[in-house]
Amino acid sequence: MIFTKNRGVIIIDILLALSLATFFIALITESSFEARNMFERAKMKDSALDSFENGTTAELLITSQPFGNDMIEKNIDSNGVLFTSVESLPATNYSEFSGTPFCSVDFSNREIVGSYSFLRKAWNIGNNSNLNMLEKVDASNISIEPITLPVNPLLPLTDLEVRNGVAYISTDSTTALDPDLFVVDIHDQNNPTLLSSINTGPGISSFVLAGKRIFAAAASTANQLHIIHLNSLSSLSLEEKFKLPLPYATATPPFGSSIFYKNGLVYLGTEKWDGDEFSIIDVNNPMVPLKIGGFETGSKINDIFIHDKFAYVADSDHDQLRVLDLNNIANPTVVSSFSSSGWNRQEGKVISSFEDGLALGRTSGGFDIASDHEVFVFATTSSTTLERFSSMNIPGGVYGIVADRARLYLATREVDKELQIVNYSIQSGSVLGTSTNISFSLPVAPKTIACDNGSLYILAHSAPVIYEISFK
Repeated sequence: MIFTKNRGVIIIDILLALSLATFFIALITESSFEARNMFERAKMKDSALDSFENGTTAELLITSQPFGNDMIEKNIDSNGVLFTSVESLPATNYSEFSGTPFCSVDFSNREIVGSYSFLRKAWNIGNNSNLNMLEKVDASNISIEPITLPVNPLLPLTDLEVRNGVAYISTDSTTALDPDLFVVDIHDQNNPTLLSSINTGPGISSFVLAGKRIFAAAASTANQLHIIHLNSLSSLSLEEKFKLPLPYATATPPFGSSIFYKNGLVYLGTEKWDGDEFSIIDVNNPMVPLKIGGFETGSKINDIFIHDKFAYVADSDHDQLRVLDLNNIANPTVVSSFSSSGWNRQEGKVISSFEDGLALGRTSGGFDIASDHEVFVFATTSSTTLERFSSMNIPGGVYGIVADRARLYLATREVDKELQIVNYSIQSGSVLGTSTNISFSLPVAPKTIACDNGSLYILAHSAPVIYEISFK
């Protein structure tokens, strides 16, 4: 009996020892894995910082350039060939631009596509007379056609991009099972075709296309960045999610509100919280996103644009437009900021940049005060200092801006003037008198405006409709 009792105790001791050994082995393995992971992330961060400081950080070290009214992720031609229209692109090169916008420098002249400011500097092309041939725009030259999207009309649409006749539309539904992103072929205005959709969980506030990926600012506290892989136009897959690190353990995470992509980096804006509302995330390895810098504005960020090594941030506080220096990407600093009367009611809403020109649109604050303007145009000489500017009153507010060399195309919520075409000078930033401007009535309140080739596209705020604006 004594022998049996002792044998039982020994067996229990052995099992306990094995359990403890297993626990310690797992703990050591996990610690080793975490240490290795931290080491790899530190190497990635160091590499990203070195690349940015050297001006070479890019997807596969390919430079990013201003091109038309948006960003291009690849050089247009290694030999510096000047293309005057999308149609003139060789087929072998055109496929390289899939997902990249080509927008006119003058929407009234369909022969000119793309912005050549970079090319003139890089290859000394010189003055081309066609670049200065700005055609007269009047109502008879413009066609506005509605495109009814094949999506649930109750879905609240949030953002729009158009590439080569394919529209990408995001939503922020209150229903968990609803899709958050649609891909729609709109070549046939009367019969648009739904190519694909995806449900990422929470809704999407804003997104940006970058080659075969879509980076989305998620309306979620769980993960503020969603990375969607564009396998094909008919196949989307959620590749990765990223949650911003908390400044302290009990901090309440924010919703993602705005986003910009350039050279392997995502610039993510959020609603107000206790952390950085402006975050810089390295996505060169999309499977391991890494925050490498940030800046706290203390208010919701509505729009972001990156040009050279400066970030332009439209905000909801006193400083409704900030210019951040990104030379030290781990610690951005304010170069200048802009505020105007009405800031306590109105939000900095949208930013547009074209050939070093800069424009800011803001909301009306609920009611119109004539002296509190809604659109501001800054001269090219003060695009970082924000000292020289001109402005206009737009009752209802400005919710989208696209520019060319002589005009601003505004998506506004002024009744019966939802599309406004405003003449301006890109060099001086001056806005011409309203007597020379043109406006059009749309039966909806606009959500945003985008461009593709020689056309503009306005997304409706509360209806599944895109309005295509083309120039004859």
